[in-house]
Amino acid sequence: MAPTQTISTPSVDNVSISVVVEPPKKTHRLSFTKDQPTPPTTPPNEEANNEQDAIQESNKQQDVIKEDNNDQDIIREDKNDQDVFPPSKTMLVEGPKEEVTPALTDGYQDAIATSPTKDVPPLAPVVAPSTSLSPATRLKHRLQKEKGLMVCPGVYDGLSARIAMAVGFETLYMTGAGSTASMLGMADLGIASRNDMVQNADMIANLNPHKHELIADMDTGYGGPITITQTVNQYTRANVAAFHIEDQVLTKRCGHLSGKKVVSMEVYLSRIRAARAAIDQAQADIQLIARTDANQQLGYDECIARLRAARELGADVGLLEGFKSKEQAAQAVKDLDGWPLLLNIVENGHSPLITVDEARDMGFRIMIFSFAGLTPAYMGMKAAFERLLTEGVTGNQGCGIGPKALFDVCGLREAVEVDENAGGEDYKGL
Repeated sequence: MAPTQTISTPSVDNVSISVVVEPPKKTHRLSFTKDQPTPPTTPPNEEANNEQDAIQESNKQQDVIKEDNNDQDIIREDKNDQDVFPPSKTMLVEGPKEEVTPALTDGYQDAIATSPTKDVPPLAPVVAPSTSLSPATRLKHRLQKEKGLMVCPGVYDGLSARIAMAVGFETLYMTGAGSTASMLGMADLGIASRNDMVQNADMIANLNPHKHELIADMDTGYGGPITITQTVNQYTRANVAAFHIEDQVLTKRCGHLSGKKVVSMEVYLSRIRAARAAIDQAQADIQLIARTDANQQLGYDECIARLRAARELGADVGLLEGFKSKEQAAQAVKDLDGWPLLLNIVENGHSPLITVDEARDMGFRIMIFSFAGLTPAYMGMKAAFERLLTEGVTGNQGCGIGPKALFDVCGLREAVEVDENAGGEDYKGL
C-alpha cells in the first residue's frame, strides 16, 4: 500500500472519525465506525476542548472533507484496507470540482461546460436552436440584427391568422378594428375591452408560436399606469411578440376616422413609462411600440417630439399614425434616424397608399396592413350572401375548396398526427 497519513478524533456521540490521505490519488477517505458506549475517562470540559483541538487539526490537514450525517448514502467498501482498519463503512470524498460557468446570451444559455475532475474532459457545448427562442426574442433579434422590412398582414381571428401563416408570412399583426368587428360585431370606438383583446391575442399568438410572431394592438393600455402594467403582463404571458400603445383619449376611435383627440404629453409618457417598467420587471423581450395619433389634432412636429421622448424612455419602435403625405412619411424616418419605425397602411383611409417597395426605400422596418384580411373577407362574404339571397346558391360550387381543404389550413393534419402518435385511431381515414 502507498504511504498514508492517519488523523483520528476522539469519540463524538459514539462515532469516531479517521481520515486517511492517499497522496497519489489526491483523495480523502472518511471512515465511520460505530463504537460501543464507553464511560468517560476525562472531565466533560476537558473532553470538549480536546474535541475542538482535534477538529481544527483535521481541517488543517485536508483540503475538502464532506461529512455525511446519515453515513448511509454514499458508501464504498475497500477490501484492501481490511488488514489495517476494522470492518467499517468508508466514504470516498474527492477533491474540489472544476467548473466552467455557462455564458448567458440573448435570453438563453449559450453553452454548458462542466467537468467533475481535471481528468475528465468537459461536455461539448450545447447551443439552443433558434426555434427554442420565444416569439418576442426572435422579433427582437430581427430588429437588432437585420436591416430588412418586415411586412405583416392584419389578422383578427383564428382563420385569418391560419391563412396568413399558410401563405408564408412569419410575423402577423392583430388589428384592434378587426378584432372588435369580428368578436363583438361593433365599430372600432374603443369598445373592445382589455379582456377581449388579451383573449384574442392569446389565441392567435399560440397557434404556432415556434415559427410565427404576433404584433398586437393594445389601444391606450385600457387605463392608468396600474392597468397598463397588468395589460403588459397579460400580453407577455400570451406570447405576444410586440404591442403598440397610443396617446388617444380613453374614448378613442380608429386611427383613420376624423375627430381624434389625444392626451397631453405628460399622460402619454406616463403610459410609456408604465409599459417599459412592466417589461423590465418581467425581464421580458416583448417589444414596446410607441404610437402617436397627434398628427391630426396637433401636427407633425408634436408627433416627432412625442416619439423622441418615448424613445428616450425606452420604447423599442415608433409609430406615427396618419401620415398626410408620402413626403411626410419619408421625413419621419430621417427625423428619427437610427430608431426602427413602423408604418401602418390602411387602404382607402386618411393616409396615402405607400407600397412595400416604397416603404423599404424610405427606411421603415415594420409595415402592417391592418385591413388586409378584414376588407377582403367582407367583400367575399357579402358577394356570396347576396348571391344566395337572390339566386339561391352561393357560387362556391366548383371552386375546389371544400371542408377538408379549409380544415387543412386550420391544422387538420397536425391534429390527426398528434392523435395517431399517441396510439389513437379515432381519426384514421379522414
